[in-house]
Amino acid sequence: MSVAKGVAVGMEIGGGQTTVALIDQNGCVQERYVARTLRGRPAVATFDPYLRAIDMMLQHAREHEMEVLGIGVSVPGSVDSLTRRPLQVPILPSLNNFPIGDLLESRYQLPIHVHADVDAAVLGEHRFGAGKTHQRLLFLTVNAVVGASLVVDGQLERSGRQYVGHVCHVPIASTGPRCSCGKCGCINTLISIEAVKKMVQRALRRGEETTLTQRFLNHEVFSHQLLAEEAVRGDNLALRIYRELARWLVEAITRYIGLFEPNIFILGGGVLYGGDLLLAQIRTLIGDRPPSPLWQMIEVVPACLGGDVALIGSVAPFALL
Repeated sequence: MSVAKGVAVGMEIGGGQTTVALIDQNGCVQERYVARTLRGRPAVATFDPYLRAIDMMLQHAREHEMEVLGIGVSVPGSVDSLTRRPLQVPILPSLNNFPIGDLLESRYQLPIHVHADVDAAVLGEHRFGAGKTHQRLLFLTVNAVVGASLVVDGQLERSGRQYVGHVCHVPIASTGPRCSCGKCGCINTLISIEAVKKMVQRALRRGEETTLTQRFLNHEVFSHQLLAEEAVRGDNLALRIYRELARWLVEAITRYIGLFEPNIFILGGGVLYGGDLLLAQIRTLIGDRPPSPLWQMIEVVPACLGGDVALIGSVAPFALL
């Protein structure tokens, strides 16, 4: 069978829905199906819609004479890479310690890879996205939590685990809100969506004028997208929050350079709704720092695989076959 028709099944588990797709060796999605996530159910019941979706993808592959190389899974939490079991999935606790790898391997007789979502994302950007030509790549995603992952010479780097993972705890300030890890000044307490929401709430309590007030009166839910829209319109509070985010992100980049010496730093997640506005501020702050060989070696760029980054990255190991 032609290698050009080689595909893998990627699955990205989410709290509201799970996407299952056929992805070719160029990282392009050929077919996808979205399954509703059944929350509050036992693990087997939670997983059943995903299995039906995989069955559909495999049937599609057979009908189109595609060779399926394996199945990759992205999990929103931490994973034991040896047992291929999730260790902790905060939004779907029934999947904690569930034998995803063994179940899929037994059912489909195919190679299986199970990754934490941030690890899948860095593999995707390294294999198909912004980090293709780099040997030391660090990916930082900012959503409900802040996650980080590092690839060195094409392989996930497992050292320094307190600073990487689905929720990372790299210290970037000497003071600040107390983190779940017990320390103050962790990145997750300063730039996550919850941290940004608290910045807005404090400003509103002080009576600052902002067009965000009208958005909330219209019963809109706060999000990175909403903040970005008001920043583009010139709202002073939204712009000030982006300056604050840029400052903390540069502190994080500084810390990660000292820890891992990456040569490219890729920023992903909902914070990218700020787009050029946020990245321009980050680059300006970096440019204002004293010259350093490490700073001169690093690029700071946005993720280029968008919302599919973890889905596509889940099958990255099969693209190397």
